[in-house]
Amino acid sequence: MIRMIILSIAACLSTVGGVYGAVMWKKSASESPDKGAQAAVQMMKMRMVSVPIMVDSQVLGYVVTRLQFSAVAEQLKASTMQPEAFVADEAFKRIYDTTPSDMKAGRKQALRELTTDIAAGVNKRLGRDVIRDVFIESWTYLSKQDMMKNK
Repeated sequence: MIRMIILSIAACLSTVGGVYGAVMWKKSASESPDKGAQAAVQMMKMRMVSVPIMVDSQVLGYVVTRLQFSAVAEQLKASTMQPEAFVADEAFKRIYDTTPSDMKAGRKQALRELTTDIAAGVNKRLGRDVIRDVFIESWTYLSKQDMMKNK
């Protein structure tokens, strides 16, 4: 009889210990540092950027794009300058510097390179790593003929 009581108490203690361990493990997993790192990044949407594509002083068409970027929230709050203007300016310069043959070739890596170059250029101009990543929300090329049809 005493053996049954001791066995019952041992079973109850192991069950309570297992439940307590599971609750503590779940609590520590929810307080992981990844949650804090995700909260520190803020997404920002940009206005449309329209860039003329020119060859020999003639406009061939326009690239119209809308960008988004992720930035460190603390540095955005502390900054006196708005990074949206820098991202728009850097995007305009990078797209304008692209030759029409590069646009027509449509290399898959070109867009990835463009977004990383924009982020790196803005961070260099701001003097610190504010911009984490740049995303292309929309990208449209309108040729000169398309523009004349829409008039």
